[in-house]
Amino acid sequence: MSEDTYLLWPDGLRPPDVDVPEGYALRASALTDRDREAVEGLLGAGGWPADVEAFRDRVLPNGSFVAVERATNAVVGTCSALHDPNAADHRFPFGGAVARLVVDPAHRRQGLGRALAAAATRRLLDAGYDSVRAGVAPDSYPALALLLNAGYAPCVLDDGDLGRWRDVFDHLGLPFDRERCLRP
Repeated sequence: MSEDTYLLWPDGLRPPDVDVPEGYALRASALTDRDREAVEGLLGAGGWPADVEAFRDRVLPNGSFVAVERATNAVVGTCSALHDPNAADHRFPFGGAVARLVVDPAHRRQGLGRALAAAATRRLLDAGYDSVRAGVAPDSYPALALLLNAGYAPCVLDDGDLGRWRDVFDHLGLPFDRERCLRP
């Protein structure tokens, strides 16, 4: 299995609702001067390379989103819809990825991550992508729970992945249903 654990958006599942929690706003960002420093700070804190140039050319138009705290106008979360046709893996043709999802720790557990992921997922589906996925570190249980609860399905690349997914579901206290798993 690769470094990331993949989750896939199931074919035919309607796009998720973008429910923004009270006190916050979501907006598309061009990742330019207005938001760049804040987004790079969030990315660095989230363990991503803190340079938007590394991925900005793959972001769909109007596909980068920021969550803003209304009271302070501070950028407190980010997520992007990336054109990522193969993710270094031939099993993901014409694919897009929900990527670089980070929420400031002081603003977590409000529903911002789910709103950001939903916005990026909708953008990819609206653009006609055949394969929409998210790659998550295998031990990033909060991100895995967020995406599973948002409608994403476990991606099984080989039979050994079923056991790994069962372990993830056990860790999260969720019932495991192998029928929910998808193969690319």
